[in-house]
Order: sequence, then C-alpha cells, then structure tokens
Amino acid sequence: MRHAALLAALGLALAGCGSDNGDEEGGATARSPIRTITVEETEYALEPSSVQLERAGTYAFKVVNEGSVGHALEIEGEGIEEETDVLDPGDEATLTVELEEGSYELYCPVGDHKDRGMTGRLGVAELPPSTTDESESDDGY
Repeated sequence: MRHAALLAALGLALAGCGSDNGDEEGGATARSPIRTITVEETEYALEPSSVQLERAGTYAFKVVNEGSVGHALEIEGEGIEEETDVLDPGDEATLTVELEEGSYELYCPVGDHKDRGMTGRLGVAELPPSTTDESESDDGY
C-alpha cells in the first residue's frame, strides 16, 4: 500500500515537471517573438509592402483587414509557407513565424488578390558589426 502511495506521489511530481512549455508569463520559448510587425490589408494593397528585419528569429505579424472584403496574409520563402485564415473586414489575426536569413514574399492568398497587387517583400539579414573607428565612416562630406 505504501508503494502505491509513493508511486502516485512520484507520478504527480513528474507530471508537473513535464508540463512546463515556457508559455507562462516570463517564460522563454523558441516561439517568443523578437518583434511584432503590423500589416494592414486593403483593396488591393499591403501596408507596409516592404519589411526589412535585422536578424533571423521568431516574429509576429499582426494582420489587420482594413478593407471591405475578406483578406489573409501568407509569408512564403526560405522553405516556409505560413498563412492566416481569411479575415472578414475589421478582423485581425497574428501570424507567428520563425524566419531565417533570406528573402520572403508577403501576399494575400485569397482569390486573385495577389495578382491585383496585394504583394510585398520581406527581408531578413544579419547586420554587419558596427565599427567604432569614425575615420572609416567619414567620407569627407
């Protein structure tokens, strides 16, 4: 009987240890965004249409449908293809993606919206280290 109680207590303790996925406030996860970028969608444009990020990592894209018809956002490139559900006018969603260095395409995958101009570019690159030698940055201007 004592063994059963001990095993039950041990099982509860281990179950508590295995459930920490880092999603609690203050916890760090691989999916914690470095930054949130807001993308507004209208007929038939993305704003901003060009996004440049300084480094690879996890980013959140807050997508807001400011238009009068349904829109979505898809991010494609460097081996990923992620998209939101179709958003009704006035709705918003957050798309969290892990981005590597490289170039990506942003677009609305609904109907012919991409062909009508709902496209954009996304670049992710490590910035070169800054120099502290001011003589190298002074071009005589």
